[in-house]
Amino acid sequence: MKRYLAAALASLLLIPLVLLTGGFALPARYAQSFPAALQDKCALLDAPSDKPRLILLGGSAVAFGIDSSLLESLLPQYRVINFGLYAALGTRAMLNLSLPRLREGDIVVLMPEQQAQTLSDYLGTETLWQAADGNFSLLAAADWQDVGAMAGQFPLFAGRKIGFTLSGGPSLPPVYRRDSFNEKGDIDPSLCPANRMPGGSDPSMPISFDTALPEESFWEMVNRYAAAAEDKGAVVWYHFPPMNKAAVESESDPDAYCDFLRSRLNVELAGSPHTCLMESGWFYDTNFHLNSSGRQIFTGQLARDLKAMLGDASPTVYPEPAIPAPDESAVYQGDDRDADCFLYEASATGWEIVGIAPQARTRSQLVLPTRWQNAPVTGLQAGFLAGCESLRTLVIQPNITALPDGAFAGCPQLEQVYLLQTNPTDLLVGQNLLAESNCKLAVPADSFDQYCLSYGWAPYAARLTTWTDALL
Repeated sequence: MKRYLAAALASLLLIPLVLLTGGFALPARYAQSFPAALQDKCALLDAPSDKPRLILLGGSAVAFGIDSSLLESLLPQYRVINFGLYAALGTRAMLNLSLPRLREGDIVVLMPEQQAQTLSDYLGTETLWQAADGNFSLLAAADWQDVGAMAGQFPLFAGRKIGFTLSGGPSLPPVYRRDSFNEKGDIDPSLCPANRMPGGSDPSMPISFDTALPEESFWEMVNRYAAAAEDKGAVVWYHFPPMNKAAVESESDPDAYCDFLRSRLNVELAGSPHTCLMESGWFYDTNFHLNSSGRQIFTGQLARDLKAMLGDASPTVYPEPAIPAPDESAVYQGDDRDADCFLYEASATGWEIVGIAPQARTRSQLVLPTRWQNAPVTGLQAGFLAGCESLRTLVIQPNITALPDGAFAGCPQLEQVYLLQTNPTDLLVGQNLLAESNCKLAVPADSFDQYCLSYGWAPYAARLTTWTDALL
């Protein structure tokens, strides 16, 4: 018995050693992932410059929204640094990493997405581990109070890294890769030619100007950063990111929000939110990501706003392309065996599922249909499953292109949701999809890595599993 106990204890002690070795000693396995571009972004800030620098700081709205070469041509006295990457990292990570790299004469333009995650002091610990794989000095993005959360996330990071090492992975999603960035730190414009969102906007990511949206910690964090930047001889301005006008909540008041923002921030506001609210045709795959034409329009307007802050009244001339035609894909047709189990409302693109028919409330499995009454089913309303007390499995076919927050609330027995979309970018998702639900999300086995590392789905990696044709 003692030998068995000793062997068990030795095995337990071996687990942390394996994880530590896998996490730190193995070659980087996330080195080509989207978050790993943080290493290149920091290298841009570390590089020497013969000019003062214009540092554009934020999430992926900055990465997708800026043409750095164009901005440098419009403001030739500055070197432009695109220091925008990923909302899932959090604004705090970008502030912490940029602050020690600031120099006298720098202008930092803070452009967080208009959403709760970036308007807080949130830190994405899982994403930070991935970003730092191969350059662990980037863990300086975390503060001392994050040590527990970082340590708690490490076993998952290390375990997946070991798994990728054994399998030769990970398989990376299109666009959202490290090599999708050009030498200026912008997303390669050839990768995002036109709006690919059904209906032109992402319903899972509404845009609000509610003054309750930013957390108190956000104001404190930004004001501390601005004061520290001033000590270095740099200045911080606040500018809104590009925002899809079609996604703005009807009751939002941008002007009242700006007044509130000015009352809380110790930095100047550059420009106006109204010029950052752009037609949906200028966007690509989220309500903050511009396509290649849209970024030229936004960059030109940004240059105009910054010149006004600098007291430069000279004309701002920049390319003004036409809005590209939307990228429309073929309508998917599939399994409609359960079409009469749902309640529908007409939408601009077909039918939206808004609830469950009474006869289906006792079903243990449901397949979301692709068509109803000879028209496509294209959307879901939040809480559409409410009252399905017996539902255990749900199948979502590729005709569904967006999942609302709280989509699976109201069905307490739901265990597994099968997603048939092979490309994670074909299924838009918000930040609170699994509110009030404990279900797992089963994705195609060949797409598992892509889901785990994709822009929208990475926050749900711990709840992802796989399916095969044999299991479905």
